[in-house]
Amino acid sequence: MTTPSRSRNSVLWVITMLIPFLILGSLEIGLRVFGYQKDAQELFIEVESNPDYLVANTKFIERYFPAFVPQVAPNAFKKEKAPNTFRVFVFGGSSAVGFPYNFYYSFADQLEQKLLLRTEGVNIEVVNLGMTAVNSYVIHDLSKRVDDFEPDAIIIYAGHNEFYGSFGAASTQFSVVNNVGIKRLILWLKDWRLYQFLESLIPADTGEQGDRRTMMAKVVKHADIKQDSEIFNDGIQQFEANLGDVISSFTTKEIPVFIGTVASNLKDQDPLSDSQIALLAFEEGQSLFAAGDTTKALAKFIKAKELDEVRFRAPNAINEVIKGFADVAQVYIVDVKEVLRQNSESGIEDASLFIDHLHPNFNGHFIMADVFFEEITKIPLINRNLIDTIFERPNRISQFEETYSTVAIERLLAGYPFTKGISQEEELANFNAIYNQYEQRSYIDSLAAFTAKTQQVVPEKLTEVINYARVNNDSLAFISHYYELLKWQLNSISLIEKGTEYAINNRANDLYLLNMMLQVVNDGNTDPRYMDVISSLYLINNRPQNAKYWLERSEKMDPNSSRMLYNFARYHLVTGDSLTGQDYFRRFLETQQR
Repeated sequence: MTTPSRSRNSVLWVITMLIPFLILGSLEIGLRVFGYQKDAQELFIEVESNPDYLVANTKFIERYFPAFVPQVAPNAFKKEKAPNTFRVFVFGGSSAVGFPYNFYYSFADQLEQKLLLRTEGVNIEVVNLGMTAVNSYVIHDLSKRVDDFEPDAIIIYAGHNEFYGSFGAASTQFSVVNNVGIKRLILWLKDWRLYQFLESLIPADTGEQGDRRTMMAKVVKHADIKQDSEIFNDGIQQFEANLGDVISSFTTKEIPVFIGTVASNLKDQDPLSDSQIALLAFEEGQSLFAAGDTTKALAKFIKAKELDEVRFRAPNAINEVIKGFADVAQVYIVDVKEVLRQNSESGIEDASLFIDHLHPNFNGHFIMADVFFEEITKIPLINRNLIDTIFERPNRISQFEETYSTVAIERLLAGYPFTKGISQEEELANFNAIYNQYEQRSYIDSLAAFTAKTQQVVPEKLTEVINYARVNNDSLAFISHYYELLKWQLNSISLIEKGTEYAINNRANDLYLLNMMLQVVNDGNTDPRYMDVISSLYLINNRPQNAKYWLERSEKMDPNSSRMLYNFARYHLVTGDSLTGQDYFRRFLETQQR
């Protein structure tokens, strides 16, 4: 029989044990009530100028990075998912976000543009959550936060940052101990206001005062990582564990996951470490290639990369993990590495498709978008709405973007691990010498170089370039930069109107104008005038079958539109129905007499 004294002691013991939790709970509730870090709790927030749309929240992203906040693409998508919408979320590191280019030249945005050109009747939303220095831990955390937004597909292009990315096995960022459970616990704790408050009291390690090294130089905790070492295996194991959970969480809901094998520059990037074995293998590869033996040269270049102990380029073990999920239902392995190899000028991954050691250049992103597109056409919603068209995406970047991205890369290449054995002052002096060359080239080059170096607001500088091009009657510079500016401000009616007015009077701008109009309409600007422009472009370029869809949409919204009536008259005449064509033309003439 339990005595009253013993029962009372048990109650007191339970209360004593609960007191710390009650205190912590009270503090947590208090911080929430008073709105501590209120703006940093959700991955997506309403677009300030249009609350019907959501966009990634940069304040939320801060939790993953103690010393810097990477850029995330401002891909807005509808808060309420519209019928017949194909919504894709893209996860990955700097290659996914499109570095060193602005977001609209990433393979994700190029994919969206291709889907717009090749489908009818589908709302396309490609939301790019790629970020610099992101690895599988951050992807694992982000993936849980997109479920409520009804994804139709997931794209993952990641694996290069498992060692030096945030939470990486050899990183200075959140890498106290290499244990998957503990690192996931830290990410879980970051959802609690009390933890956020306590973390804010610890000063971020941004390096010594005046440290102006590149981020690549700052994140390395363990520079040399040998094959099959403990840290090497930690990186591979964390990737497999995190990727496996991410795949499981989506595929159990029957959401298809498209995973790209990761690629890097093999032929034109010597090892980043001082490993003599790796350097020798690279030199042997160069000699074999020069002698015309591409097959043996490739093997040596792969060996050099595998033995390179500075692990910014993913080892082959990462791709083996990716390919290991090939038999999982709803998983599509997209062999990006092989496609880039086949399309490289040398037949080996080289500088023709890479801008540095692993970031694809514009052509590389263009090709990556194509290979992901081919796989995504297997999705029923896309497959049944595919159309043929003669139009493609613009196949070149603007002068501003070319210089902007080149200067960003030159800053990267001026520092560790590409340039070693020099002081910080020498590093900056070397970069500034290159920067000064661009400043002296032309107005556009100098503006782009300045924007990249000082991180100016890109849309503001693009506006200056456009004004300059207009004054100088440079139509190509005007439209190519206008195309980029519109990507930043797809809901700006005045911007849409000005760009359309300029481009519609020059047939050389048809490609840019069509891509612009498709993006504008897809983004919710369903003014029938824009649909009439699209149908006009298709008719002018002898694609009546493409024009019909847009003519029918326009007619439903405004049956008395003069442009629509004129275009429908042309459509019926071209397709052989002259009586119907004459009727539409008569109605068109009536609108001109009002």
